[in-house]
Formats: sequence, structure tokens, C-alpha cells
Amino acid sequence: MSKARIAYSCALSLSFWCLHAGAQPDKPAPPAAPPEDLAPTPPTDVEPQVPDVQDRMLAPVPPSKNRLSSWREAIRLVRARSSNLRIAAAQVRQASAQSRQALAGALPTLTGTANIQTHLLRSRGLSFSGSGIQQNVIIPDPATSYGLGLAFRWMVFAPGTWASYKTAKRAELGAHLDKKDAERIVLAGVADAIVAAVTAERLAEVSRVSLRSALSTLDLTRRRARLGAASAFDVIRSEQEVALTRAQIVASNESVRQAREALGLTLGFSEPWMVTPTIKIDGLAADAQAICPPESNVETRPDVLAAKSSVDVAERNLDSTDWDYVPTVSVVSDLSYRPVDRTPNNLDVVWTVGAVLSWNLYDGGLRYGQRDVNQAALRTAREQLTQTKRQARVEVTQARRGIQVAKANLGVSRRSRDLARESARLSRVAFINGGGTSFDLVDAARRLREAELDLAIKEFDVVRAQITALLALATCNV
Repeated sequence: MSKARIAYSCALSLSFWCLHAGAQPDKPAPPAAPPEDLAPTPPTDVEPQVPDVQDRMLAPVPPSKNRLSSWREAIRLVRARSSNLRIAAAQVRQASAQSRQALAGALPTLTGTANIQTHLLRSRGLSFSGSGIQQNVIIPDPATSYGLGLAFRWMVFAPGTWASYKTAKRAELGAHLDKKDAERIVLAGVADAIVAAVTAERLAEVSRVSLRSALSTLDLTRRRARLGAASAFDVIRSEQEVALTRAQIVASNESVRQAREALGLTLGFSEPWMVTPTIKIDGLAADAQAICPPESNVETRPDVLAAKSSVDVAERNLDSTDWDYVPTVSVVSDLSYRPVDRTPNNLDVVWTVGAVLSWNLYDGGLRYGQRDVNQAALRTAREQLTQTKRQARVEVTQARRGIQVAKANLGVSRRSRDLARESARLSRVAFINGGGTSFDLVDAARRLREAELDLAIKEFDVVRAQITALLALATCNV
């Protein structure tokens, strides 16, 4: 048997005994093969075993120090550390304090005063006292005087103040509704960050599998080239495919790091967080539903209710301007103690009670301008309510339709992945057996890699669509 024949045989089988036989002298021909009907015929579409490859880029991204193991843990962290929820809670407290300030205007006030004064310039003259008139004395005498007083005031008729208090209470209710909507948005962000982190991990894993396959293909191509069954162009083409896969791994690893950092920010940390394999992505929607019960219609969604509350507050602000034209009536009482100075009743203690009518007849047009401002704010609030309702209805419709679209895309992607996998397998078998080209092999591997990546994305898109549809019409209790 000639060495050329041996080389050709080795190119077809790629077995190590052929490589060894190529370095040995010619040997007698082997015995004749058994008849065709008795010899087993191996199937030609079975993929032979290829040697394993090692590469530093096949290693996954190092795990993060912080790991999220369950949805309950995510809720606990968000409740304790979310800046958005803290801001919403602070706004509720601010609205409550403002309503208390408005109430103070309708409640009685009691003011205590104390004073003391000394005359630095004194002269001689007449002094009037209870014992009579004294001449040529130093006046005033005594030079130091002091006094104590209590002032009581209660606006018994102040419709503008009462209207302002009721308006502040409505604004406090609106702040609570804004907080509920903030909880819904925050939980939606947490769920999306979890799914995005898992998706990034999955895409990086698929990229590493693709790199392993590309490296294996490159190894096979180099062996064929050494045996004369492949050209240098085939090797270069395989090396280009490996380079493209490496670039994809670099991008996938960076996506993993960014997804972990985004998850950490959502949970309230500046450090990256990763999702442990124990968390059930398929059950994420069910866990979210336990905390965010669905609403019956769009009208009961927190952001729509908050917009309605804003319209109510704007209407009351407009009405409160009209009450500014109404006079107010206050009851006042003063109690003072001045043991030195002369008092009208010639006693040390003076106590008076009375009523005060206040009517602002002209303020330079301030109330007219304020009414125009409040009227414009009312129109703005009504348009915002209309826009919020429209947007909410569209979001709910798109979210519900998104589940069907995601499932349909998943079915198409799974079918495409299966076809690409079978095509890649057949191309590899044909290439190893000498019946295919390197272009077919590289192209099939590229299509399989793209199909695997697309399938991984579509699988998590279904979960993301389910969570989005749930939170699009729900009220969360964090």
C-alpha cells in the first residue's frame, strides 16, 4: 500500500491508528472482508467522537459575592433598601404633614408673651401714684417694668381654611396612591432585572458552547489539512469563526456583569448580584401574583386612581380661591399682668375678650391671578387623567397580547433551533467523512449558534411577558 493511499484513507477516517500507520513501512494487505451481507454497515449519519478542546475563554464569569436565591428575598431587600420606595414613603409623610399644617389654621391658637424693659434716660418731674402726686422726683419710677400675657385666637368662621384642610387630605390620599404605583413599578423592575440576569447567564453559556464547537471544528480542519484533505483556506475560515465566537463571548460576559450590576441597583445595592440556579424563573409570575393581586379593570389601577385624585385636588384648589373672598370671624381674648404700669382698671391683671371680623376687600388682583393659575392646573390634571387612562388601557392590551406573541415566537424559535442543530450535525458528519466543505460546516455552526441564542432569549421572553401582563393590572403590597 502506498503512502499516498494511506494519507487518503486517513483523511476519510481521521483515526489515530491511520496516523500511526502512515509512519510505518508497507505491510501485507489485511485479509479479505466478509461478504457484504454479513459485515455490519455503520450508519453514515452518526457523528464520530471528536477530541475535547481546552481554552481559557471557555471558563464562565466568576460568580458574584452576593446571590439572590428566591423572590421572597428580593421583596425583603427591596422593602428595606429601595430608594424609590423610600422616596414614595417620604412623600406620603410630607403630604400628611402638609394636611396637619392646613388643619392648624382652623384650630385655636394660644400665645404667651413676657417682656421686661428699663429706662436708661430719667429726669425729675411729677409722679402720679395711688398715694397722690409727688413733685420733683425721678421719673419714671421705677425705671424697670415687666409684664406677662396670654393671647387666645380662634377663627370660628373661616371657610377658606377648612376647604384648604380638606384639599390637603385629598392630596395625602393621592400620595398614598402614588406610593402604590411606585411599588408596582419597582416590583416590575425587580422581576425584569432577575429575568435579564438569568437570560444573560444563559446567553453566555450558549456562547461558550458555541466556542467549544468552533474550536473542535478548527481542530478537525487542521488535522485534515495536515493529511492533505483540507486547504489552508479552510483552516482560515475556521479560525475566523473562532474569532467571531470569541468576540461574542466577550460581549456576553460583559452583558452578564452589567445584568448583575443592574440587579444589584434594583435591589438597593451598589455591588453586583447574581441569581442562584435554585430560583425558579417559571414560578416567578406566580410569586409575583401572591404579592400583587390583579385588579378588575383599568379604573382601579393605582396610577389611574392617583390621576383621579390629582383632578380632585385641582378642583378643590379652584374652589378654595372663591372662599378667599368671604370674610372670616375670629374670637380673641387677651390676659396680661403688669404690676408696675398703670392699667385701665387700675389693677395688675387685665383680661379682655372680643370678636374680630376680617375681610380682604382688595389685594391688588392676587386672588384673580391665583384663580387663573388653579383653573389652568385643573385643565392640566384632567388631560393627564385622560392620558393615563389611555396609556393604561394600551399597556394592558399589549401585555396580554405579548404573552401570545412570546409563546408563538418561542415555538418558531424552538423549531428553527432543532433544524439548525440537525443541519450542523449532518454537516459535521459529512465534513469528517470527507463529503462536505468547510464553508458548509462553518455556516451550519453559525446558524446553530444564532438559533441557540435566539431560543434562549425567547424562552425568557415568555416569562417576562407573563410578569408584565400580571403587573400591568395589579396593586402591589410591599
